[in-house]
Amino acid sequence: MRKNIHNIKIGNVKIKLIKDTKVFEPNLTTFSLIEAFEKFKIKKKIKILDLGSGSGIIGIFLKKKFGKKIELYLSDYSKHAVKIINSNLKINKVTGTIKESNILKEWSNEKFDLIINDISAISSFVAKNYWYNKYIPHDCGKDGLKLSKKFLNSVKKNLKKKGTILMPVISISDHKLLIKIIEKNFKSKMLVNKEWPAPKNLIKDKVDHFLNRGYIFKKFNMYLCFTKVYQIQKKDNL
Repeated sequence: MRKNIHNIKIGNVKIKLIKDTKVFEPNLTTFSLIEAFEKFKIKKKIKILDLGSGSGIIGIFLKKKFGKKIELYLSDYSKHAVKIINSNLKINKVTGTIKESNILKEWSNEKFDLIINDISAISSFVAKNYWYNKYIPHDCGKDGLKLSKKFLNSVKKNLKKKGTILMPVISISDHKLLIKIIEKNFKSKMLVNKEWPAPKNLIKDKVDHFLNRGYIFKKFNMYLCFTKVYQIQKKDNL
């Protein structure tokens, strides 16, 4: 049976992705991470981990655009996602090392110049009831920070001396606490800030609840969410 191939163009880079409902579909956070990366200038070969890779789109984009300057590693917690990543790398004719991993567990002996963290980071209540399907891992806790905290608590040992993290902070989580954790433990800078319409089902069902929690906000008579991407480094890089 012929696979359903989805064609995506990012700038001048053309990417083919297998369309599969069991894998998280690229969204604004995906493209915000790519936009943040494009603020960097690559002067030498760098070792990159695309963490929570899903379809593999970010890693594939980087490899297709920068070629031999990128030593690419990818992982996801989902076994099915790992299979799809492998297939997507093949149809795009790019190479990378792929692992099934619970956050950084399978990368304990590796150090990277850049870790792009795209693991789930929204309230599990929202993910389960309004967003993700049952096949996509989303056990982030009610505040959305369970996986992000684990990542930040262990990531320093996986960074090279001047290693960098790109990490999204999404309003549908306890984003204020997450930013406090980042600023307390790391040197950080916001690179991208995107506002986007709140999903209609959130507004319909629990608009006051989500407003009170800060998951959504009102601006110009519209209900919005935000995605911010931070550049994060160890403080001893200063």
